Amino acid sequence: MIISSKKLFTVLFAWLAVTQALQAQPTTRNSARVETIIEDFNNNERKWDVKSYKAESYVIKDGHYYITTKKKSGYGFETKPFFINPKKPFIIETALQEVSGDNTNGAGLIWGYKSTKNYYRFVVTSNGQFNISKYKKGKFSHIAKWAKHEAIKTGYNVTNRLKMFSTSRGARFYINGKLVYTVSREEFRKHYFFGSRVGLIAYNNRVVKFDYLKIRRVKEDINLIANAKQGLKKENLGPNINSPFSDITPLIASDGNTLYFIRKDHPENIKRKKQDIWYATKDASGNWGKAKNLGRPVNNSAHNNIIAVSPDGNTLVVGGVYDAQGEYKKRGISITSRVASGWEVPKEINIKNYYNNSSFFGVCMSADRQKLVLALEREGGEGDLDLYVSFVQRDGTWSEPKSLGRRLNTFGGESAPFLAADDKTLYFSTNGLPGYGSKDIYVTRRLDDSWTRWSTPKNLGPDINTKDFDSGFKVTAQGDYAYLVSYTGKANKSDIFRIKLHESARPKPVVLVYGKVLNRKTGKPLGASIAYNDLNTGKLAGVARSNPKDGSYKIVLPYDKVYDFLASKSGFYSVSKHLDLSSVSKFKVIKRNLYLAPIIVGQKIRLNNLFFDVGKSALKSSSFAELNRLVNSMKNYPNMTIEVSGHTDAQGSPAKNLQLSKDRANAVLNYLKSKGIPASRMQAKGYGQTKPLATNGTAQGRARNRRVEFMILKK
Repeated sequence: MIISSKKLFTVLFAWLAVTQALQAQPTTRNSARVETIIEDFNNNERKWDVKSYKAESYVIKDGHYYITTKKKSGYGFETKPFFINPKKPFIIETALQEVSGDNTNGAGLIWGYKSTKNYYRFVVTSNGQFNISKYKKGKFSHIAKWAKHEAIKTGYNVTNRLKMFSTSRGARFYINGKLVYTVSREEFRKHYFFGSRVGLIAYNNRVVKFDYLKIRRVKEDINLIANAKQGLKKENLGPNINSPFSDITPLIASDGNTLYFIRKDHPENIKRKKQDIWYATKDASGNWGKAKNLGRPVNNSAHNNIIAVSPDGNTLVVGGVYDAQGEYKKRGISITSRVASGWEVPKEINIKNYYNNSSFFGVCMSADRQKLVLALEREGGEGDLDLYVSFVQRDGTWSEPKSLGRRLNTFGGESAPFLAADDKTLYFSTNGLPGYGSKDIYVTRRLDDSWTRWSTPKNLGPDINTKDFDSGFKVTAQGDYAYLVSYTGKANKSDIFRIKLHESARPKPVVLVYGKVLNRKTGKPLGASIAYNDLNTGKLAGVARSNPKDGSYKIVLPYDKVYDFLASKSGFYSVSKHLDLSSVSKFKVIKRNLYLAPIIVGQKIRLNNLFFDVGKSALKSSSFAELNRLVNSMKNYPNMTIEVSGHTDAQGSPAKNLQLSKDRANAVLNYLKSKGIPASRMQAKGYGQTKPLATNGTAQGRARNRRVEFMILKK
């Protein structure tokens, strides 16, 4: 973050002489060192603004930084990112001279800056007054009201030195070495930074020259992932992805075969000077095909932004709220699904008490489509943008954003969250933790279901983070590669890269399940909704959709659970599947076609997710989800009558097998009756081992023969 140069140097020392407050700080590995940074303006390697504008101008000359403001009421300022933790001691200091101009509203230090509506200032005037104040969310308030003080040297071309000294006990403000104002620890807590920049400011019609900017801060180590320095190299994705224009915000599909991203100012965008969503797919050889504009109605004449793509690729979350014609309506978040003709007009995602006090935001959707992780600026937050989570509700709305807690949210700005497919590993950018540049990418892992307990964030290291701004980090479901944006050195030009992910930064392994949703009778593909559940708890674990053209779907399942999953469509009964992932293994890809049986007379449908102990007829609780779906179908089709039949394999006594099959069929019948289905609409039969579906000579064949199914007698 700190660039070494002839004018910018670092001195480590025992800060015992500065104040007893620093002596009181605990001696730990991360807080025992103090760093001094001095910008003396002998040259401009740090790239301070040196341009002239209509209302102000900036010049570096003779070892000074000049700010000239040209309006009776106005200001000029310049800030740079310095990592300063406001919860640890720090000092900010400058020396300035007013060369000429107005003597009101002053000049001096600005810190905690994130926008022209959010910053703190400590200023003096040439007629002997000082002021300490803040703008927070555009509202001005005094910390110390305007007052004269004898410590201030009056007139022009005289030097006044300003120093702001913060400790855990509060803050003190000095002018020319004299204490002019004190803020208590309790009061200072109200005045933490809400940005991460420090700089200089001058108000009204005046010329001010600054001699230096000095910062003393506790030197904190960067908390790195294990084995962070491996020399991994970023790979440019090539000309089919990267154009002569800016290509940004990559979003990789779970299987790694489709990439969505944004192109700015491209001549094939719907509007030339706006940004559109583009996509590319890999060919059979694993090479990226030529990128294509996603087109209307997802793209329109406004700035377009993609936020999330579901594992099946059939649902997108995008920025903005659309009107019925697909044009931009207002700020917000929307969702769109694939239809036979392309994409539907995105529909607004309704989040309870949603607001954002910043013009920037970040959002990602979990792979199960049940959670949104958001970067927002809200009342009661820790600083700039903070990280929140929102949960989908039964009615399709989303819960009020809940803070992810102080372990992740800092005085700085957290942005670009990405929740990996394991539903636990979170990547995000922040300038509120020690790093290499103005913003670095970190990884953390969720420790429980409260969503407020996380592991200590770890910096992804110098292979990924640079001295500049790093963000927009996306990871495949396999967790082997990450996709990100990097600047090529050309003006306003950025390209998309991928980089192999450090083993210690990878998400937990998952299973990618894919296949097609098919009509069981005809074998034709169907567009349908898909749900998958935790069989042990009966709770919904996620949702997906199949492609209406070819019936294809993909879902991502974390380990440690047993799942059932099924497709749903009006006029069909869902034939469920189950998958035991209770034992953690490596990343896997599994094919499972899902079938929908048309509700017609004579249709036989197997109840796959019924579970009994060996030789027993008592239903296990993990069977209830399957049976509840049958209950719902019976209620949705009130004239439907069924026969429930039990079947066994050929092992053991035929008489005992016959009785067991009858008992299991009756167990299902009794459950349906307990849920309000009239006995007159059902009958139970046991067939024992007399109607096998496969050979009894193999374990697989016997498993197919052991079943409970129902047949539709009347619709």
